[in-house]
Amino acid sequence: MISFALPRFCDQSLDRSRKERFYAGAEPWIAKLDTVVHELYHIDPQLSGIRRIENQDGTWSANCHGHLFFEQVADMVHTYLRNAPTPAALDFLRHDFAALEAQFGGVVATSFRNFPSYPQRYIERLGEQPPCDADGEGIVVERLNDSAHTVRYTEDDLHIRQFAKRSTTRLIRKGAFRAA
Repeated sequence: MISFALPRFCDQSLDRSRKERFYAGAEPWIAKLDTVVHELYHIDPQLSGIRRIENQDGTWSANCHGHLFFEQVADMVHTYLRNAPTPAALDFLRHDFAALEAQFGGVVATSFRNFPSYPQRYIERLGEQPPCDADGEGIVVERLNDSAHTVRYTEDDLHIRQFAKRSTTRLIRKGAFRAA
């Protein structure tokens, strides 16, 4: 699951962004497509979570926003566009928030119940602590306090909201997503 901040996402543009250098001469809305691909690329298909990026020394980095990551995202965007996607699939990206609001009477999206906050990756305590290493020394385990944040989300945590430039209104009550 990925999330975007509205209306900020709708108002993205390549102009004066760090993405601009990857898309010389491209239309400004390509910045939004880059953001969608960027967020999806964070998801590791081999793991149940965020893609891990290997550092030059062979260790794994929690920061996967290195130069190579941005280049790979741009390459995927260019490949996608070369394959001539259906224009209707990209149409919503071509408009800023004001244009979407004028054309459709607003922007409606699924949000988390605790909007404007959203789920993030949190550290969870292991149910069973790791064993000692080979020479009998214990592994130092730092105490981790229980998180005040929700770490598991269900359909009950999702709501439909209509977004305006400076406000939002919940449209569908909690739990309304269940199929009949």
